[in-house]
Amino acid sequence: MKHNPKGQKTLNIGFVMDPVEKLFYAEDTSISIMEEAQKRGHRIYYFEPHQLFFRNQNLHAHVRLVNASLANGVQVLSEKMFDLKKLDVVFNRKDPPFDLSYLYLTQMLEFLEPEVFVINSPRGLRKANEKLYIFEFARWIPPTIVSKNPFEIERFQKEKSFDLILKPLDQKGGAGIYLLPQNSKYRTRILSQATSMGTKWIMAQKFLKENVTKGDKRILLLNGKPLGQFRRIPKRGEFRSNLSLGGRTARASLTPREHHLIRSLRPQLLRDGLYFVGLDVIDGYLVEINVTSPAGIPEITELEGKHLESHVVDFLEAAALSR
Repeated sequence: MKHNPKGQKTLNIGFVMDPVEKLFYAEDTSISIMEEAQKRGHRIYYFEPHQLFFRNQNLHAHVRLVNASLANGVQVLSEKMFDLKKLDVVFNRKDPPFDLSYLYLTQMLEFLEPEVFVINSPRGLRKANEKLYIFEFARWIPPTIVSKNPFEIERFQKEKSFDLILKPLDQKGGAGIYLLPQNSKYRTRILSQATSMGTKWIMAQKFLKENVTKGDKRILLLNGKPLGQFRRIPKRGEFRSNLSLGGRTARASLTPREHHLIRSLRPQLLRDGLYFVGLDVIDGYLVEINVTSPAGIPEITELEGKHLESHVVDFLEAAALSR
């Protein structure tokens, strides 16, 4: 590491991401973190999973040194083959689906540890499926079943007598999610579609009515502590609150129950190396834990004027310099 003009150590920070051309720059959490790190003199490298390769027992990638900003997007300054052990931090911001390729990505990034600080931990990402991981904290979740058997899900709904939300285990952004009313005459068809005719694991979870009126609450955690939060409220006629599906944002504060929830989660999150996390909470219930590429920093900045990316870069600097 070199020193920048202000006397701070200049870090090499790599971001693993989907193609930046597909990003909406002005609302992208990764870009906001990149921009803040650049302001401090750190070098930002960007690469996609398919650009990784092993050579001479070392992990390399075709990387791009970039300049990134929320206003102007990503400008490529140079491209080269790079030994990733020369990085100080690798921030894995690859979106789901968490498929076999994603699994291999985590296994390859693990070879960089402990010399390189990889966030979130590759081991933690393999453990913490964003849907299934909530069962580590079962006291905080709504009634939930995971199955690929439509009959089991139908029986669960009849026993409980409530509407269900059906979610695939490997997707994001509201993709593949169904609402199954308890008296739906299309139950068989919906369950067949959601489970791909009994071949695909899904989560079936009690539909919490507050989601329609107040939406869900995204709570960002950094190193196990609350960083910021906001509400995502569905557009009229939609049960999904995802911003990509037309949901809108609103300011939010944490309730005593949510503070208790965060304290309960903190030890396990830190043991699993999950340092930058997004909790999705509805009516005080934990419905999802986002660990692959949690978003929300630009939204909170717009709502409250808080620049949370500065805290994230503080954490990256401290973690890198402790190695």
